[in-house]
Amino acid sequence: MQRGMVPSRRGGTRLDFWHPRYSVDWTPETMQTCRDVGQRLLEDVGLLVKHEQFVRAISGHNGVTVRGDRVHLSRALTDEHFDTFIARNREVLLQPHAAGGDEWSISNDGYSIAVIDIETDRVRPATCEDLRQLIRLIHSLGIRGSYPCCPQDVPPMMRSLATFKICWEESEVIRPFDYLDARQTPFLHEMHRVMGKPFVININIPHCMSVSEHDIDIFMRYYPIWKEHPDQISWYNICDYSMIGINRPISATGSVAAYLAQSFGTHVLFQLFDPDVRMAPRLSAGMPVDLQSMAWAWGHPRMHLYQFLNDRALPALCGIHPDEYCAGHGFMCSSSCAVDARAGMEKTAATLVAAMQGARHFGGAGNLAVDDLFSGVQLVLDVEIFEYVKDLIGAFDPHADLMSTDGLYETIRDVAEGRDEFFSHIDTARKVRNLLPVSKRRPHEKLRSWMMHEKSIKDRVREECLERIANQPPFELHADRKTELGRIYDAAERELID
Repeated sequence: MQRGMVPSRRGGTRLDFWHPRYSVDWTPETMQTCRDVGQRLLEDVGLLVKHEQFVRAISGHNGVTVRGDRVHLSRALTDEHFDTFIARNREVLLQPHAAGGDEWSISNDGYSIAVIDIETDRVRPATCEDLRQLIRLIHSLGIRGSYPCCPQDVPPMMRSLATFKICWEESEVIRPFDYLDARQTPFLHEMHRVMGKPFVININIPHCMSVSEHDIDIFMRYYPIWKEHPDQISWYNICDYSMIGINRPISATGSVAAYLAQSFGTHVLFQLFDPDVRMAPRLSAGMPVDLQSMAWAWGHPRMHLYQFLNDRALPALCGIHPDEYCAGHGFMCSSSCAVDARAGMEKTAATLVAAMQGARHFGGAGNLAVDDLFSGVQLVLDVEIFEYVKDLIGAFDPHADLMSTDGLYETIRDVAEGRDEFFSHIDTARKVRNLLPVSKRRPHEKLRSWMMHEKSIKDRVREECLERIANQPPFELHADRKTELGRIYDAAERELID
């Protein structure tokens, strides 16, 4: 077993947590081999970069060789960049981090193109009204996160713009993100300026050892703006999906070697273009997939193993091998395409394992079918799962009332002499919330009582969702900003659609 500690909610003591020790971890030798493979690929195979202007700008650097559409990076050049990258990250990793305490938090994810209708329980394409209502539901729960869905009831070229516009009109705590076409970006950039936020540029790895020319083209368009106004543009971490067995080798070592080649290599390309451009590479052992359906396997029982290896990969690359493991976060994931027992099983198991490993921050609430589908009912159920696991873990460090001896004689005497009953005694009233908290969504009923209404937790939560949406006060964006967002959206509609 592996032992760790997180601060107790009462501050004076510390709560131990335990979980089985993994029989695998990154050794210095294994990580060095992965790095060697990555550097060899960059030198021998090179990165496919079909963008003449960008390649021309970096081709004069020592260690860069261009053969056709491939850019090759010498071992000496990548050694230099690895040394800089490792030194910078090692310094950050070795800094003492303030303990997060036992402050639990949950956030929704999203990005979905479809929703499960709260009233009918049917799957359908997401709409603008769905996005507005789901944001209100999220607000009512006191949580924050990413945009729950992307409206499909507007033309494809307007969907990203509609998402940004609605999110900003409805919330300060919901993050809109991404674009699909370069023609959308001038309008999105202008929207970001209205909101005083930097416009985020993405670079994707679309295929093994290649860099998206579409994304480089957008980068080149906004690079001069960033040089003149660095507060207007920011660079997202290099996007390189970790679908083992599909877009990278199936082994954890193969996944890391691929990242150290194509993700780190792409990072080097942009450093060569301008050392001030910090596009962070990613490093991952992969995430489970189902090779029968060629789909992500969210909710797979081995998700926690990959999360462990992912959490340890960057420290290992930087020569840090801590003995203790505390999960940085939990992921409430499921591949189920319905609000059903499978979704509950997968999400509860993932949350519980992460919590037992010390995680106190959880994402993924509301998502189903990986993230293709969002459900308001599942969102509230996920909050309930989160609260259930939180209370389950809290039972290892119970309230002092559990073992209190104060007033024992008087309590038993009062009942014995007929003055009161235990269930109505003041001693019970004072302690019940500390010792036996009960969820309103999961009342513990006798069968006869339940048969009077026959409501499942799903029925109860559906009613709660509708009530929350109806009663949530609307968010008020400043009128000037709202007007400007509408003006930009209308201009985009005229140019991109008409």
